[in-house]
Amino acid sequence: MEKLKNSTILYIEDDDITRENISSYLKRKCKTFYCAANGKEGLEFFEKYNPDIIITDIQMPKLNGIDMAKKIRKISSKVQIIITTAYTSNEYLLEAVNLHLVKYIVKPISLNKLNDALEQCEDFLEDEIITKRHFDIDTFYDIYTKELIKKDEIIPLSKNERALLDLLIKSYPASCTYEIIESTVYEYEGSKNAIKLLVKSLRNKINKETISNVSGLGYKINILEA
Repeated sequence: MEKLKNSTILYIEDDDITRENISSYLKRKCKTFYCAANGKEGLEFFEKYNPDIIITDIQMPKLNGIDMAKKIRKISSKVQIIITTAYTSNEYLLEAVNLHLVKYIVKPISLNKLNDALEQCEDFLEDEIITKRHFDIDTFYDIYTKELIKKDEIIPLSKNERALLDLLIKSYPASCTYEIIESTVYEYEGSKNAIKLLVKSLRNKINKETISNVSGLGYKINILEA
């Protein structure tokens, strides 16, 4: 994990013993390491040091982890955020969905789970060309934030449109069969006609040339290479 070794990690945890134990592990995984004891201090460290990865507890004094992450997300969509918590409340889980988290780890933290989360972070520790897939000069899809941007505006996507776009990009440069699209995109049984209507809707939001028909097979996406 070469990119991870060159990264900067900020760890925020108010429990002294947990902070000490996890910090000793994280220091060996990155180039630069910072540690904070509460959400307010964590936000200040983020603004000062601009880390690549943030690992934070939820329940903390002065500013909880969810509220801190919301403030950070207003500043950066690229920083990787991992939440650790002893709570599995649906309220927290629902709030966390919109924060584009890498992982939601329930305590006690195992090093295996933490390492898996760090490996996922590494996929996005790159510059813009890796996280964004351009379809033309004015249009791109951010595979991290799951947003379609056209002429600097966010284009709303339905759940199925987003799922199809993710699938086509993941399969690029290969094509996707109707069967794969049906089993991946739809929670219940879909149909070839439903897929065609979904593709038509997505083409209208991007452009007609972005998604090509592959005769008798399915569809493929056309990405503007750097």
